[in-house]
Amino acid sequence: MNPELKYYLNDLEKNYPGATEEMLKNLNNVVDFDFPNDYLDVLREFDGGEGEIGENSWLDLFSVNQIQTAIVDYKLLMEQIPDYLLFGKDSADTGYAFNKVTQTIHSFGLMSNFKTDPIKYRGSSFLEFVKRLYEK
Repeated sequence: MNPELKYYLNDLEKNYPGATEEMLKNLNNVVDFDFPNDYLDVLREFDGGEGEIGENSWLDLFSVNQIQTAIVDYKLLMEQIPDYLLFGKDSADTGYAFNKVTQTIHSFGLMSNFKTDPIKYRGSSFLEFVKRLYEK
């Protein structure tokens, strides 16, 4: 895993062991999305986790199973934005998702009305996203 990512994610309570290649392949088939390599490296190291990122941010990084569960749990919400795949959230009601077309990362309220509530850009890579959370 990238040393910078390891640094920024240091305080997460991590789920060990990491995801297996079989788990990642199955997830890829279920969601029909090619995850960015830096994100996959994190899941290989540890299968999700939760905790502080820097002094002012919190990240609940979903495990492989939680991503699959979120597809069902947030189905009505995510049907409104079909190009997005939820992979985590903060400690309140902000969801974090990949744009499946561009692989960029965005945030939005988990109780959003997408006709009026914006989807915010959060980074072009998982590293950039985590770094922004850390420096917030």
